[in-house]
Amino acid sequence: MEGTDRTGLRARASHAEASTRHTSSLVGPVRTCVGCRATDSRSALLRVVVGGHGALVPDLRRCLPGRGAWLHPTGDCFDLAVRRRAFGRALRVSAPLDTAAVAEWIATHEQTTHQPAPGNRP
Repeated sequence: MEGTDRTGLRARASHAEASTRHTSSLVGPVRTCVGCRATDSRSALLRVVVGGHGALVPDLRRCLPGRGAWLHPTGDCFDLAVRRRAFGRALRVSAPLDTAAVAEWIATHEQTTHQPAPGNRP
């Protein structure tokens, strides 16, 4: 029973192994995307909150009041979140949500990030 815990069922881990077992390779706060359910750093995700009259609002500075949902700023993750009705669950809202402002922001964001550099045009 030398290498097991006191119950004799599990192998005993050293202090160094136990302290690094559950740490993430990501530095800083980690959040889960409501669309794809993958975890990523807070800086890589878009925070979305409920604004007036049940409209979703992109929280670009991540400081608006209220419960927030985190989302990769891609059309794929946004479509998954809408299809799964994940915004309502994450934000704990039972009323239908207007996602137009977030969809518009993501479309604009994807256009600006996927444009080639001025020197690389044919």
